[in-house]
Amino acid sequence: MTDDLAPVTPLFGASPEGRKHAPDAAEAPAEARSSAPELPASGVHAAAESAPRLVSIPGGQGDTQAFTAVVPAGMDSEARERLTAEAQETLVRALARSDRSTEEARRLLRAWRGEDPKGAHAPEDGTEEAAEFEESLRLDDDEIEQVIERCTELGYLDDLRLAELLVHKARDKKHSGIQGVERALRERFISAEAMADALAEVDRDDELERARDLAADRLRRVKGLEPDVAIRRIAGFLSRRGYSAGVAFNAARDVVQGGPRAGRSSSGSAGVFFGAAPVE
Repeated sequence: MTDDLAPVTPLFGASPEGRKHAPDAAEAPAEARSSAPELPASGVHAAAESAPRLVSIPGGQGDTQAFTAVVPAGMDSEARERLTAEAQETLVRALARSDRSTEEARRLLRAWRGEDPKGAHAPEDGTEEAAEFEESLRLDDDEIEQVIERCTELGYLDDLRLAELLVHKARDKKHSGIQGVERALRERFISAEAMADALAEVDRDDELERARDLAADRLRRVKGLEPDVAIRRIAGFLSRRGYSAGVAFNAARDVVQGGPRAGRSSSGSAGVFFGAAPVE
């Protein structure tokens, strides 16, 4: 009788004989669960190499969760452009306060550092991540030259103009010799081309005459010294002002010994007596 019954058709929750349904995650063997790849807890997708790094920062006391800070290891082009614009603005403000040579501006940009991006937390000091973070906030060589070129085009940087100002200051205000003028230009890292052009305008023929005038102004400070000592003192002073050794010595000797135009300072005072006072 039972052989004549129709086969039973499986309903909604049933399984056909000999076929097993897949177990859910709770029923899966421990071995299977341990071998399965784990998904990131935060659900963050894998990023490209150029994307910002994700650094976990521990939470506070009693906080078992951590939050993630974005560190700009490899800024995109737009971020780099913003950084470059910020550096250019900093340089322009500095140039508004005082003139700088191109090399001085370049050194300023090399030392410059951008501000930390909003929401970013710098890694711990001394780590490789900290070094990369710091590097990302500075301009590279190409970006530095880009800023230099732009500021030159706008007229903010002009080595020749600065060199001419320095020559005028050293020559006419400080009464420096040719060597002193050259030293003043080198100390400001003036380019060789601008330096040569500025020095070409300097009259070298009156070097000895300038040195004599400066020596005459110095004459009263060596009053009472032996002539040889006075000559050495004045010659040393002239050398420090940038006159060559030969020019400095000749000018000092002429003034002390009463040579051409010697014995009178630029203020018109009379010559100074050297040596011991005569015995009456």
